[in-house]
Amino acid sequence: MTIKNYSIYRRIGSLSVLLLCISMNIFAQSQPKKLSVGIGLGVPITFFSVKSKPIGIYGASVRYSFNKTWSLEAKLSSNTFYNNATGNSPKPTLDGTASDVIRYRTPVYGLGAVVYYNLYNIFGINKRPESKWLPFLNLGVSYNFYKPSLQLANGVNSQSTEFGKPYRDYQIGLGTRYYINANLDLYGGMEYHICETYSLDGLKEKSNPKLDNYLNFYAGVSIKFGAKPWNNLVDWRHKNIQDPKESQKLYSKWALDGTIGVPILFTPVGYNFTGMFGLGLRHSFTSSMGLQFNYTRGGVAGDQDISGTPKKGTPDAVKEFKTKLSQYSLRAFFNVRNLGGEPQAMKDWNHYAILGAGFTTAIGDATFADGSSTKDLKLFKSPGIQTIIIGYEARKYINYMFDFIAGADLNYTQSKYIDQGGSKATLNSSLYLHTGVTYKIGTTKDKVHIDWAYQNYNNFRDKTTTIEQLPVIEKPIVQEPNIDTARMVIVSAPEPVLVTAVVDSVPAPKPVEAIVPTPEQTPKTPPVAPAPQIPQAVPTPPAPVVTRDPKPYVANDDVTPPPSKYNVIVACYSVNKLSVALANQARLENKGFEPSIYRSSANSKMLRMSIISTEDKNEALKSLRRARKEIDADSWIYMYNKQ
Repeated sequence: MTIKNYSIYRRIGSLSVLLLCISMNIFAQSQPKKLSVGIGLGVPITFFSVKSKPIGIYGASVRYSFNKTWSLEAKLSSNTFYNNATGNSPKPTLDGTASDVIRYRTPVYGLGAVVYYNLYNIFGINKRPESKWLPFLNLGVSYNFYKPSLQLANGVNSQSTEFGKPYRDYQIGLGTRYYINANLDLYGGMEYHICETYSLDGLKEKSNPKLDNYLNFYAGVSIKFGAKPWNNLVDWRHKNIQDPKESQKLYSKWALDGTIGVPILFTPVGYNFTGMFGLGLRHSFTSSMGLQFNYTRGGVAGDQDISGTPKKGTPDAVKEFKTKLSQYSLRAFFNVRNLGGEPQAMKDWNHYAILGAGFTTAIGDATFADGSSTKDLKLFKSPGIQTIIIGYEARKYINYMFDFIAGADLNYTQSKYIDQGGSKATLNSSLYLHTGVTYKIGTTKDKVHIDWAYQNYNNFRDKTTTIEQLPVIEKPIVQEPNIDTARMVIVSAPEPVLVTAVVDSVPAPKPVEAIVPTPEQTPKTPPVAPAPQIPQAVPTPPAPVVTRDPKPYVANDDVTPPPSKYNVIVACYSVNKLSVALANQARLENKGFEPSIYRSSANSKMLRMSIISTEDKNEALKSLRRARKEIDADSWIYMYNKQ
């Protein structure tokens, strides 16, 4: 290692240590939440004299948000520009044009800073807090280190053994963030890179000298450290809700995915049936998104009938090949069923979109038309063949420990030598069709995996509100009301009895003569006949009044509590899950129920879905029995105490 390179590495190391220290210091602060990290993948369009093949630009960053408008990001990037099939023919003399280059390969590593400006006011987001989109502009600069190697048309090979002087890379871009939850964002956009170098393709063209610029289209995931729904990253502070101070349900988040399947190699040589297996360790941050480190191993093979004398080094000359593949990749899982609308029950499938990248190693055997052969030939350069992965996976719930999975991965592999017929430009990408099982680590009957944490069938239960609930009634007993038999006819009469009708049916009383007592006699009170009792019309007691909203209630800032004391609750939701509650409300209405959504007070952070609100306890018990049978066995009665 030269003194120059040592100095460069020392500067990179010092900047990295400084960045780490700043990050740890920022992370230690509890208020406000301003730190996030991101990982991303970009695909550039190059404006070189000799264009690069499609590649992946890997990025990792740490971002500090000063306020909801301005942010500063420190960024690391890595990629390799290359073209191994320019189509140029050998020639004895170079003329300084793009035709001089047969192939080139240039690894690039960058360290830079990017400033972000969030476009709140321009798009009116400051007036629409429900929006999940946050567009931004960005401007940055980086120092990039590179080490080009190329083969020229006159047969000369140029190989740089050391990193030279870094070049400056200026970036200007436009993009957007998408809010998944308090801890995760998706982001994407495009950046135009102005590179102060001519040598990313190994050539400074004399007839048309220009800098090697490119346009990068990228996407990634941002993790917001320490953020909560009531204390979001400051970029999203307009989404803050009041701290509910409620106990949160715990979920397991780790899983081990095992798959077996069939790889289909895209090759001009005939393809034979082979097998492959994969093993992935996955961490789900939420039910919507997770990351997985994946290892896949297997083989591909093919053969063909050869006629004539095909040119050696072409796919036409390959008689038979067998190649062992090993792939190491990092993959992001996005639950598209969750993002588009939650399943209604665990019997429904989860569906995932997969985006990943990594490296593939390939070791192959082959026989050729001229009788020659290869054995255990290394078909890649260290660290491996760059691979971009786009996939789909479906997941079926078996029990609390296992899931069934099936899917397909498209592996875009930047190599044409896997079938050892490399002179044609066709890349040997592949499709992996697979099935398997998931072992959900740390789950129990009472602790589900977060992949299945849906409100509709895994309702949140706040332990701090159990005092509001009636005891669970397994078999409610309804007692008959006490009835006064002496007044049974009158009470139960549908209409009052008229007085005149009663008087006509009673005989008139006889007159009573007055008795005057003498002094010798003790006065005696003559018996007086009792006055006839004329029954009066007794009105029927009014029936209990059941109060219901004429229309289903939609929770908002001007909330009203339940109208009556007894409320049969079939589901509970956090206030930020109103859309989920409305979807479940519509589903119950289709089943013939009349559900309404209430909050006990404006400060409550829980929505309760009730199918009835009444002052009649017996009617509530009757509705409870139906709810437990037709909706949810855990339905309960909430007694609202009017203040």
